[in-house]
Amino acid sequence: MRCFSCGAFSFKLLCKRCYAELAPLLENHRLENTPIYSFYAYDEIEFLLKSKYSLIGSRLLPLLALRVRGLLEPLLQEPLYALPIDDHIKRGYSHTATIAHALCKNSPCKPVYNKLCATKNITYAGQSLEFRQKNPKGFVFKGDPNLAYFLVDDVLTTGTTLRQAIQTLRQVGAKVAFALVLAKA
Repeated sequence: MRCFSCGAFSFKLLCKRCYAELAPLLENHRLENTPIYSFYAYDEIEFLLKSKYSLIGSRLLPLLALRVRGLLEPLLQEPLYALPIDDHIKRGYSHTATIAHALCKNSPCKPVYNKLCATKNITYAGQSLEFRQKNPKGFVFKGDPNLAYFLVDDVLTTGTTLRQAIQTLRQVGAKVAFALVLAKA
C-alpha cells in the first residue's frame, strides 16, 4: 500500500513521517458565545479533508480526529454527547459521524447520530457568505434537550453552519458546551 499523502510505501494510510507532520495546534474561537476549537489551517490538510467526498475519507478523517484527541483530553473528561452536524450518509458513510466516533473513543463521551439534521439539501462548499446566509440549512434537532452536547464538524469557514446548529439547539433548550472542527479556513 502507499501513503495517501506522500506516496511512499506504507502499511498504513499515512506513513509515520506524514502522520507525525500532522501536528495539531489547538486554537480557540467563539461563535454565538460558544467556544469553537480547531486544530489545523484548512490549507494544511485540504487534501485530507476533501477525502470526505469519497469512501477513503471514512478511514482518513478518523485518523485526523485521533491525531487531535490528545489536545482534547481536558474537554472530554466529563460525560458529554458528541453531536455530528448533519450526519446523513453520503457516499457510503457520514464524515461528521466518523469524526465524532473517533473523538469519543476511550472517553466518557458518547456520539449520538441522526439527531441534528438539515431539512434542506444545500452544499456550502465554495459558496460565499451571502449565499450561505440567504440559504439556511433549516436544522431540526431530534435529540434529548436535557443532555449536554458538543458539536462536531470538519471545517469552520464562515461559521454559518455552526451558528445555525447552535441556535437550533438553544431554541429547544439543549446545552452546547463547545464545538470542534478539524480545520479553520
